[in-house]
Amino acid sequence: MTRILLAQTASVRRVRAKALQILSGELYAEPVLTILCAPDSETVDRFRQLPGAEVVPLQQGSQQQILADLRRRQFDVMVTFWTGERKYRRTKIAVLGLAMNTDVDVGDGGHFRLTWRFFLRYWLFRIRRPRPADHARFVLHDGDDDPAREPVERVLVIQSAEPRFVLRGLEHLQRNPLFRNPRYTLFCRNKPEIVSSFHGHPLLAAVRTHSEARSAWQHLLELRARNYDAVVVFFTGDPSYWKIKYFAFLLGARHKVIFNEHNDCFFFTWRAWASFLTRRMGATPARGDLAWRYQAQAAVSQVLKAVLLPFRFTWLLLVWVRLRRAASRYRSGRGENARPA
Repeated sequence: MTRILLAQTASVRRVRAKALQILSGELYAEPVLTILCAPDSETVDRFRQLPGAEVVPLQQGSQQQILADLRRRQFDVMVTFWTGERKYRRTKIAVLGLAMNTDVDVGDGGHFRLTWRFFLRYWLFRIRRPRPADHARFVLHDGDDDPAREPVERVLVIQSAEPRFVLRGLEHLQRNPLFRNPRYTLFCRNKPEIVSSFHGHPLLAAVRTHSEARSAWQHLLELRARNYDAVVVFFTGDPSYWKIKYFAFLLGARHKVIFNEHNDCFFFTWRAWASFLTRRMGATPARGDLAWRYQAQAAVSQVLKAVLLPFRFTWLLLVWVRLRRAASRYRSGRGENARPA
């Protein structure tokens, strides 16, 4: 007999699916399941429908007492979820140590024993993938509870070239769909002439704007939190967009689609990317273009910029923190001088 505590630190649908898997005996021999869940009546009723499972609501006023009682029961294993859902962050921390062993469900079928080695590997993985690929299937959107419906693929289109190249790319995506059920969001510069060129486009569900390098850190956090399934970025040889091009690779999207100036596209892989750079460096110069050695220098410069970008970003972040602290000290000093004697 294996006594199991299942902590609801993810969506109800994901936890319920895990409970059914445990009760089937697929993960543990002779399971005796206890589910620790949110106290709202709808959640409790959904878990009480599971045959053979004990449900313990985590009431707000007596959380410490409930957790202490569960700890005294000495469960053989506790199952928790680390799937990138922020609203369960406090519960994830509170339930640690309730059982002799802790197993972590990370989504996409991953189920691991919690160790220091797993902890380090997990965080390195989460930096690249903020949420698992099955997040849309287990988290309800707009009350849609139909599992047979094709999940929406959220695609972010980065304006990393002039609007005419982006419009051509959108027409290509409209004629030759790369995704089953996409929802496209455009991330472009906030210049009126650029925004107006995309206004009313039938393929775009939303348009987000930015002021080039301003608030880059805030935009990065917001876009990573939205967990886009794919990113579309344009490499057309225009050097004025080089920062936003590499910004697209920091968003943690599982798929990246790259368009060139000829409206050809490919899904990013290291082999495809190397082939793309090789063709760029080996291209025959057209009339009025730079000589081949200058093209090679330009390509090396782009690679160096990409390598040095994290260090430049860290330096700018340190300068920003220093200026904020200096401004805070200046304001506090003015406040002390303004006090009456």
